[in-house]
Amino acid sequence: MNIVLVYNPKSGTSRSPKELRDMCASAGITVTKLIPLAKGFEEKLSPFIKQKAIIAVIGGDGTISSVAACVAGTDAIFAPLPGGTLNHFTKDLGVNQDLTKAIKQLTKTKERDIDVAAVNDIVFINNSSLGLYPASLLERAEFEANIGKWPAAVYASLRALVRFKTYRVTIDGETHKTPFIFVGNNRYRLDKLGGTERTKLDESILTVFIAKTESRLTLLKIVVFALIGQARALPEFEEYHPKTLSISMKRRRATVSHDGEVDKLSTPITYEIRPGALKVL
Repeated sequence: MNIVLVYNPKSGTSRSPKELRDMCASAGITVTKLIPLAKGFEEKLSPFIKQKAIIAVIGGDGTISSVAACVAGTDAIFAPLPGGTLNHFTKDLGVNQDLTKAIKQLTKTKERDIDVAAVNDIVFINNSSLGLYPASLLERAEFEANIGKWPAAVYASLRALVRFKTYRVTIDGETHKTPFIFVGNNRYRLDKLGGTERTKLDESILTVFIAKTESRLTLLKIVVFALIGQARALPEFEEYHPKTLSISMKRRRATVSHDGEVDKLSTPITYEIRPGALKVL
C-alpha cells in the first residue's frame, strides 16, 4: 500500500519523519510523500488528491479536520490516524487509538463513505457552534500563554458566561432566542454521563442543540444537566435533526467555531450536511 502522509510537527505527540516512515514500513506501507501541516500544505497535497491517492493524516481533531476539508468531495481516500489529545473523530470511526496498531489496520480495512458538514461552505467533521463556546475560545487564546491552557479555559468560560449575547435562530419555521447554538455532523447523543456520543457518521443529518433562555442561571442548569446526561429533561433545551440550517441576525458578521477553529463569518450563517462526501479507511 502507498500513502501520502500529512502530520503536524507542532503536536505534543508528534513523531519524527523517520519514525513515521519506519512505523509505516513495518506495516507494509510505503510513504510516497510526507507533508507537514504548515502554511501552504493544501497546495502540496492537491496533486495527490487529483491522483486519487490515499491521504493519511496523523494528528488531533483540528489537524484531521483541516486535511478532511481538502479531501471531501473528491475521489481521494482519507485515512485518519490518532495523534492528538482527545481524537474524537478517530474514536467515532472506530480507529484503534494505539498509533502502531492503527497504521497496521490500514492494510486490512475497507473503504467506506461518510458524511461531512459545512458552515458557510467551510467543511467540518465534528461540530460547530455560535455563542458562548467560540467566545470562550477567543478569550482563552488571549490568556493561555500567561496562565496555561486549562486555567485559561476555565477563566475564559466564566468571562464568556458573564458577557454572553443572544441570537435569534429560526428552525422549522419556529424562532428562538438563545445564547448558544451547537451544530454537529450526524447524530450526537447527550445521554452519556460526562459528554456526548456519536455512533454513526452516515445518517446524513445534522444535530442542533439550542438553549432557549436568556438567563445565566438557567444556562448553568442546562450545562450541569448535560454533564450528567439529562439535558433532554429540561424544557429550555431543544434538539433538532435537520439537513440544512440557516441562522439570521442583524449583525453582518458572527463569530463561529468549527472543529476548534474560530472565524468571523458573514451572515446569514448556513449549515448543511454533505452525505457520503468523504471516502475513508
